[in-house]
Parts: sequence; structure tokens; C-alpha cells
Amino acid sequence: MGDSQQNQPDNDISEPKVLIIGIDGVRGDVAENISEEKQGAFSSIKNDGAWSFNANMGPLSNSGAGWSSMLTGVWCDRHGVIDNSFQGSKHTSVPNIFDIIESNNPDLRTAAIYWWEPLGEQILSEDSIDILENYGNDELIRDRAIELLTTDSELDVHLVSIDNPDAIGHKYGFSPEVPEYVEAVELANNMAMDIMDAIEQRNLSNENWVTIITSDHGGGGMYIRSHYPSYPDDQNSLLLVNGGDTISGEITNHPVVVDVVVTAMTHLEIPLPEGSNALDGRASAFYPNAPAARDAKCIEPDPLEIELRGFRELIYQTEFIVGIGIGASIVAILIIRKKQSSDEEE
Repeated sequence: MGDSQQNQPDNDISEPKVLIIGIDGVRGDVAENISEEKQGAFSSIKNDGAWSFNANMGPLSNSGAGWSSMLTGVWCDRHGVIDNSFQGSKHTSVPNIFDIIESNNPDLRTAAIYWWEPLGEQILSEDSIDILENYGNDELIRDRAIELLTTDSELDVHLVSIDNPDAIGHKYGFSPEVPEYVEAVELANNMAMDIMDAIEQRNLSNENWVTIITSDHGGGGMYIRSHYPSYPDDQNSLLLVNGGDTISGEITNHPVVVDVVVTAMTHLEIPLPEGSNALDGRASAFYPNAPAARDAKCIEPDPLEIELRGFRELIYQTEFIVGIGIGASIVAILIIRKKQSSDEEE
């Protein structure tokens, strides 16, 4: 799908629809390499749509903050999520994309298919989504996403979450030098293409789809198997947009993850919130000259917590993590007993 979609003679009378594919934990440089070497969603949109493999996912490179920013259109200093504990979350008062859609046009049919449970438990809600379903692996998610696009002719907004690149990155490392991670991103790229192909199989005579592909964070900054604390490789990922009024070519006006909601709302012709509720992003794929998004002013974690995260990362990378844990416990018990014995003798 390019700027003009097949079987759409008049976009003025066609129904605007949106597909958002969020792929957890994709480094921008790895995605760019794949777009140049492999067929799939990344290369398809790079050839026909608007693209960036240097989009910024925000100052706090963890899934809680990244997905929250992606789905609310505002930064962490407004939605309140700074890590995966969701402590301080303001999701009950800060609307997500589906809340905005529901309040403006409840007749639109919406669906969200996800793996990472906090998406459905902490960020999204059945109150504003017609279909909200959790599955245990990416293959099931892809198949269900395709099934909905194939059988549900009324579907208007479809969010699909693909998770495995993040899981593989934590296991082997987030790096273009890690073949297991590159393979996981390649597989996600192919799955995204399968889902996009399902749109092409629909009757598009009165449908005008925009597809948005992005991520919540990259990885491999300070620690190869992590994506926090936030370094450039952790913050940078991809933002790909195709269809509708997309201006083809590289997005150069500092694309950011909070652009996703504004892009979707603009295409759906839903009025954007104004005043103190105005979103932080822009429809950067539609308006190449749009000014830069507002900078986030989020609270960084305590330095001690960063050190503890680093220590946990080192422990995680050993092959003997279970043995270390047991050994440490035994040593601690022996020390306590020795102290108790000494106290008794005194």
C-alpha cells in the first residue's frame, strides 16, 4: 500500500481505518539492516511510505513507559509511568487512543490483540475497546489479527502487539551482532507483512487504511541484554507509516513514539484534544515540516537503582544463576549461624 491504495478511486468517500503494529524491543539499526536485506513489512513501507529507523521512543527505555507513550500520545511526565511497576500511573485519568476514539465516535469498531499482560491490565480497558484479547505467543497473535482482518468487515482500528524480539534480546542480547536477536526481528518483520497482506485481501473500494509500525524501545545500550538505563541504542527504534496522506520518504522532523496517536487520530478525522489536554506528538508522516514534539521531562530513576539493575544484569548473564542464588543463601545462613554462636559464647 502506498500513497494511493488499490481499488480506491476516491479517498474522499472511503472510510479511514488504522492498523497499528507495535513490535516490542526493536533496535532501529537492526530494523534498517533488515529493510535493506530482506523482504517484508519494513522494506515494503520503506519503498512506498514514510519511514524512520532513528525514531525516539522516549527518555525512559522500558516497556511500561514506552507502550504508555505510544498508546496515549503523551510522554511519561504526563501519563506517570516510569517503569514496569506502573507505580504513579495516571492511566485512569489520561486517555489512551481507544478512549479518545470511544468518546468521539463510539460507532467505530476497535480491536487490540496482545501478549504482554500489562497492556490489557494497566494501559488498555474493555470499556473502550470492542475486542481486547490476550494470547501467549506471537504466532497466535498474528493468526488472530489476520482472522479479524479477514472476517470482520466492520473493523476500523486494529492494534497488534508482537513481543518476541524483546524476549530474545533479554536472553541473547539486543545487537546487530547477535544472530538470535536479528532472526527474531526478521520474524516479526515477516509477521507484520502477513498482517498487512490481510488488508490487501479486503475489499478496499471504500476503505482507506493507514498502517503504523513502531516499537516501545530498542536495547543493548549500557548492557547488551537490557534496555535500561536509557542510552541512544535503547531509545532509538523505528516509525513506519503507509497509506492515507502519508508523504513518502524518510521522516526527518525528529519522529517520536508519541506521534502514533496523533497520526491515527488525524487519519480517522477525529478532533485532537486541545489546551492542557493537547497531545505531545504530531502527524509527522503527513506533515514533514511539523515542529518538533515537546520534550519529555521525566524523572530518572535513583542512581542506586540503576546500579542494582546493572548488578542484576550481570547475574542474569551467568550460566549458573540458580547455583549462585542457592550458594548465596547458604553462605548467608552460615554467617548468621556463626554470629549467633559467637553471641551465645559471649
